[in-house]
Amino acid sequence: MKANGSVYVSLVLAALAGYFVYQWWFNPNRIIKQRLGEVAAALSAPADEQPMTRLTRVAALRRYVDEHLRVTIGRSQYSRDEAFGVAAAWQLPPGGVHLDFADVDVRVNSDGSARAFATAQMTTRNVQTQQPESLGSVEVSFSLSKQNGEWLIAEADVKQPPTR
Repeated sequence: MKANGSVYVSLVLAALAGYFVYQWWFNPNRIIKQRLGEVAAALSAPADEQPMTRLTRVAALRRYVDEHLRVTIGRSQYSRDEAFGVAAAWQLPPGGVHLDFADVDVRVNSDGSARAFATAQMTTRNVQTQQPESLGSVEVSFSLSKQNGEWLIAEADVKQPPTR
């Protein structure tokens, strides 16, 4: 009886280990959320960033997006290169900017595509008080496709916040 119990415990532990390995390593939801975190980090900028560093940081985004990327912000639509140009030319506030995607909801389809919905939250640091200040938040939806084993952003739709 004792040997059978050890076999069952071993099988349960192996099943749990397999589940956690899948969740950590292979789960598409986790991979897509990680990809969005990498994009947010690349779009975040410190207060004292040099122009060449900014160009390098924005150029790093090419690894995360499809070559036919379309970015829609309100009623304006940009191609991949236009969106990179806008990101590189953006005037940063004196305290820099930190972007974070919160409340990320990922829906993976069986055809190698996915949709992700998130709230983009931007903060800066007040130069005088060194306290974080919110620059606002907007809803963003992403379309992603799996190409050569990598999840790439094919579309990003940024909803304009309501005007006051």
